[in-house]
Amino acid sequence: MLARAGLWAAGLPYVLGLKANLAIYEWGLKARTRPELPVASVGNITLGGTGKTTTTRRLARDLIARGCRPGIVLRGHGRGSGPATLVVSDGAEAPASAREAGDEGAMLARTVPTVPVAVGKRRERVIEELAARGAQIALLDDGFQYFRMERLIDLVLVDATVDLATARVFPRGHLREPLSHLRRATHLLVTHCDLAPDAHVERIVERLARYAPQAPVMLSRHAPAGFYRLDRPDEVRPAEALAGRRVAAMCAIGNPASFEGLLLELGANVVARSIFPDHHDYAADDWDAVREGLRGRAAELVLVTEKDAVKLPPPPDGVPPVAAVAVDLDVTRNEEAWEAMVASVEDAARQEPAAPQD
Repeated sequence: MLARAGLWAAGLPYVLGLKANLAIYEWGLKARTRPELPVASVGNITLGGTGKTTTTRRLARDLIARGCRPGIVLRGHGRGSGPATLVVSDGAEAPASAREAGDEGAMLARTVPTVPVAVGKRRERVIEELAARGAQIALLDDGFQYFRMERLIDLVLVDATVDLATARVFPRGHLREPLSHLRRATHLLVTHCDLAPDAHVERIVERLARYAPQAPVMLSRHAPAGFYRLDRPDEVRPAEALAGRRVAAMCAIGNPASFEGLLLELGANVVARSIFPDHHDYAADDWDAVREGLRGRAAELVLVTEKDAVKLPPPPDGVPPVAAVAVDLDVTRNEEAWEAMVASVEDAARQEPAAPQD
């Protein structure tokens, strides 16, 4: 009881500050900035990994398939020192490194190579850089709490493995904001639905409908698209080929259980695991811990996420081949709402002529 009271007291300044900051814009005391391009935000209301980067990539690919040119904006978590605004990739030349760009920016630049990607704390300035490189629409990764800027779409992700009935705002729990703030969402996407019982997912849908009746609710999962050894990135093998293989799981993501769950779903035999903090900046000596965990386990492969793959130092002798598992977002329910959302983003993009490229 005393511990809970202490957490409540510790979190009170955070909640009050959050509400005050939001109220400044909602009450019109300060106008939101209007960016140079229309913005579709992909965010969440919980701490940890909900799959924002995978969702942003799916949205970018869907827009490309419709003949649009999106640009991707990120805060740049895990960046080293560098310029306030960095163009990770202009959609043509080799992208910046994960140390320069952050792991998510580097991963997106490598897996949607025709899309310009830029990072920076002041997102409006980042969007100017993307517009100068011909982007028609800005996809804002992790933008729900960026209150100061207007956007066309606020897609909010909710992890199906979280119990919203008992969820509390940080530091008492894993919520970034109270659930009542979902009133700002234009669309809701429940992720990792394959990792939670159906009844639990339905309870989440019912609760979301109470807090955000204006927003269509979609369900999704992270579907494996294949895997490739890091020393042979062009040789992508079907994910089903992992069935029955003895593997070690290694990751530094917000929801490591989702990665191991994916490997188990594929039938892999996870004999060891090495979990590092989210956005961990890997160093060569991290392999010592991996090698220790593998001792006596006879793993055939070390499997990592694509986000980890862009920042791993070369493995030393004695470590099995390292392979990245590629995943795609698969919308499993209410796909028509997803398609309608993409169409609305496309319409906004076509009203915004692309800037000339040098």
